[in-house]
Amino acid sequence: MFKPKAYKYFLYVSLMINAVLWGGVGVAQADDTRPATHEQKIALLEDAKESIIKLFVVSHIVDTLKPWNSYITRSTGSGFIIEGEQIMTNAHVVSNATFIEVRKHGETTRYEAEVAHISHDSDLAIVKLKKPVEGFYNTEPLVFGDLPQAHQEVTAFGYPVGGDSLSVTRGVVSRIERSVYVHKNRSMISVQVDAAINPGNSGGPAMSHGKVIGVVMQSMHSSENVGYIIPTQVVKHFLKDLEDNRYDGFPTLGIIDQGIESPALRDKYGVSGDQSGVLVSMVYPNSPAEGILMKDDIITHIDGHDIANNGMVEFRHKQTIAYQHFVDMHQLGDKVELKVIRDAKPMDLTVELTKTIDSFELVAAPGFEDKPSYFIFGGFVFMPLTDDLITASRRRLGFDEKVLNLKSFWPTDEREEAVILTRVLPSNSNKGFHDTSFVLIEKLDGKPFKNFETFYRLVKNSKSDFIKLEDEFGYQVVIDRKKALASQAQILKLYDVPLGESEDLKLLDKDVEVPAAKPKAGSAV
Repeated sequence: MFKPKAYKYFLYVSLMINAVLWGGVGVAQADDTRPATHEQKIALLEDAKESIIKLFVVSHIVDTLKPWNSYITRSTGSGFIIEGEQIMTNAHVVSNATFIEVRKHGETTRYEAEVAHISHDSDLAIVKLKKPVEGFYNTEPLVFGDLPQAHQEVTAFGYPVGGDSLSVTRGVVSRIERSVYVHKNRSMISVQVDAAINPGNSGGPAMSHGKVIGVVMQSMHSSENVGYIIPTQVVKHFLKDLEDNRYDGFPTLGIIDQGIESPALRDKYGVSGDQSGVLVSMVYPNSPAEGILMKDDIITHIDGHDIANNGMVEFRHKQTIAYQHFVDMHQLGDKVELKVIRDAKPMDLTVELTKTIDSFELVAAPGFEDKPSYFIFGGFVFMPLTDDLITASRRRLGFDEKVLNLKSFWPTDEREEAVILTRVLPSNSNKGFHDTSFVLIEKLDGKPFKNFETFYRLVKNSKSDFIKLEDEFGYQVVIDRKKALASQAQILKLYDVPLGESEDLKLLDKDVEVPAAKPKAGSAV
């Protein structure tokens, strides 16, 4: 089933995390913005420096397209000490980390640390020392302020590449809006600043008037001095979420909507001249909104805030933000209050926010610490379709638009996951398909299947002489099952593949493993 794209995929490409590892609901009002004297500003900056941290990170990265291969990277990032003897940084700084060291400003000693909590949705992480170090936290933790005003001065601290010492850059707030967080391609409130944000600044504090107003996150690849920080509304949501020592995530209504700026649309659904809102065009199955909101409802208010016909809500005088922000800022399990028009009649509704957006995606979100699943059968390499796979494929191989469009679909009871034939490891047993790649498998032996696990079991349990795979247009890939089994071990050896399937699949049921048949001497593969 198809859903309209909320964001064009090119946003994911044009916004770049120049933060490359080198690297209460509603909108709060700003801090006291009375101007400080020059001496006061200098004193505040010097005090803040004592709590800035440089992170040295070793990461283990799995090759998405060849998930049996991996490599090691070394990078640096920034962070800062907060209350509770914790270090705040970006998730993308410590994602996939196998070894982390931290060093305080002005010191030379590094101390081993580890990730305590991580939120890929909000690109935030908490790091703690592995062992207590006397005096390490003998500095004042930085304090979080509120959402800044437009044009408010901002100072960004961090350790960008090109040097080892702390860097301090200044700018002003350019705009505040809900935009894409590139790390996981999620949209949330962000603050755009014109301070120089460079690789390595990631995770450092952005400060104003002595308080942290956000965490440095990313910059725009194509523009100079356009940086983005994660505002404290998102940071505080993350910290509150962790009060039970477990990260739950950000909730969703589970709907698709559209604006009603068209007079014809408003007339059609009985929206009078003094009313406004958005049209519910689809309610996800099994979503929090299912059975409460209905297709063709007009949502006019959220938590008491008027929703404009373009889906925006005024949170300050002449400053607006997408209404979804007020859902984002709820915790999982909270209730959101809605006013709707249904069949030209007003209604008050309450939706309990019990699920996150990840629950409604046919294409899995980036996995980060999760190793990709894969299955090799007779040289044919199969994987579940994920956002990571699409990103890697577009960058390195190009990608079929029909597969890319699956990002705009949601799972159903009949289809929870899409399966891709990513490549063929050439051998005599799979001749004729050596150039076949990125085929979306719709049917196995004429029948659809539910997910990758089901596909895996069906192939391994098959007793047929031939296994027929089809895409949506009827293109067929036929595997000679006996030849595939006979050539399996030699193909894996030839292409230096240690395992024919990922560890998660091997744990499913060992009783259906593909025999590691040894080829006869001199036989072709």
